[in-house]
Amino acid sequence: MTNKGRARVLITGAFLNWTAFAVAAVVSFFLSPFIVRHLGNTEYGIWVLANSSISYMALLDLGLRGAVTHFVAKHSAVQNHDESSKAVSVALGFRLLIALVVVVASLGLAIVSTRVFKMPPEMWSAARWSIVIVGVNLAVTLAFGVFAGVLTGLQRFDIVSTIAVAQTLLGAGGTVWVLNRNYGIVPLAVMQLIVAVLLSGITVAVCFRLYPQLQIKARFLSATVVKDLWKYSSYLFIIALAGQIVYYTDNLVVGAFLSAEAVAFYAIGGRFIEYFAQLGASLAQTFLPLASNLASREQSDQLKRLLLHGTRVAVLVSLPVAWVLFFRSHTFIGLWMGKQYAQPSGDVLRILLLSSAAITCNRVGANLILGLGKHKPFALWQSCEAVANLALSIYLVRRMGIYGVAWGTVFPSLVSQLLIWPNYLSKTIGIPVRQYLWSGWIRPALATAPFGFVCFWIDQHWGTATLARFFLQTVFVLPILPAGIALFFWRDVHSQLSSPDSLLRRTLSF
Repeated sequence: MTNKGRARVLITGAFLNWTAFAVAAVVSFFLSPFIVRHLGNTEYGIWVLANSSISYMALLDLGLRGAVTHFVAKHSAVQNHDESSKAVSVALGFRLLIALVVVVASLGLAIVSTRVFKMPPEMWSAARWSIVIVGVNLAVTLAFGVFAGVLTGLQRFDIVSTIAVAQTLLGAGGTVWVLNRNYGIVPLAVMQLIVAVLLSGITVAVCFRLYPQLQIKARFLSATVVKDLWKYSSYLFIIALAGQIVYYTDNLVVGAFLSAEAVAFYAIGGRFIEYFAQLGASLAQTFLPLASNLASREQSDQLKRLLLHGTRVAVLVSLPVAWVLFFRSHTFIGLWMGKQYAQPSGDVLRILLLSSAAITCNRVGANLILGLGKHKPFALWQSCEAVANLALSIYLVRRMGIYGVAWGTVFPSLVSQLLIWPNYLSKTIGIPVRQYLWSGWIRPALATAPFGFVCFWIDQHWGTATLARFFLQTVFVLPILPAGIALFFWRDVHSQLSSPDSLLRRTLSF
């Protein structure tokens, strides 16, 4: 594939991933108040706890999906389909066993859940059934998610994004149907399971149709293949385990030390952190298979440009959203969910945004590291961050409530993202750390800062009575954003205006 072809794949993949993210964000934006109103704070908090508890079992993936993506991208690039088939066969075999473990573990968790979390006795039965059904849902996703990893490795972002959009829309429609009939969280969990089974079957069928050379055979389960796969996926597993503690323990800490109702207030603020993370990840995900392809051809110069330009684009796209959420969090959440959520949930959102913005700056580089297979040190310091996160959150929740849990997440993350990641990325890719920070972080931040200041001014001086007016105000000041980008990236803008295809060749040329 030529450099121009790779750039086109990256742009197309990023656009499709952004589209899937946008659909999910818009649907969730309108659906979340609907769910909270129909369930109430307590039942909604239990629903969050059920999903957060089961989400830990996603760690049993052991990093296999990422390994499948890595090896399929690597071997398909040189037409070595037999090696791809071996990697997928081993991963599928392990995933089927893991799915069985998840189902059994969900039953055990359902039994002890009412002793761990503070919830009213009349909700015990619904909580237990919800946990079991959500667990079966995860088992299905894990078993057949291997084939989604194959599609990503083949860089078929169009298929992956289409399936993601279908799952969002079907899930949203089913949620509205269930809750309008006052069926509660158990039928809601059943509906989501049905959607997962349907789309998993479609994913498998599409995968074999697009990659007919792929073969699933028991004879591929050799010690050599298992060793190669585990060498890569074991560190992904440690990273995923640490990430689960860092990003998904908060709701459990709140539920264990405060109440199910408090979980609702924390989860509403944390919801937009998930959206913000998905916005950056929608671009960064396309870099992993591309990095694996480039590494197999030893094209180090293209990797350097990929890091610098990719980071710049990710920050320019994500940071304006962060400015709006940070400076206008109270106003937005008050209009969106209700005045009672504005202060507590808005403050949680502001605190968590501090580390989330830094994570966005390194997200492209992190996917390059995974694509290169040099993620062992990442696993080590992510584990240290997870331990510090959990300890601080438990310590601070007793003193500061839900705000303490948020600060317990932010402090260790900032140390990792601001001090460790930039140095490791620069050393691994082979560029000066100052160049990486100036080109990828500082210039994009300065370019978007005027937009942030105007958002702050609007929130202080303009009245905002409705969500429609909130969005109109944001759209009204959007022209400040391209003006700031043009000011700090004048040479790039001038080049793009003078040559129509220079955006492809210069901004994302690798």
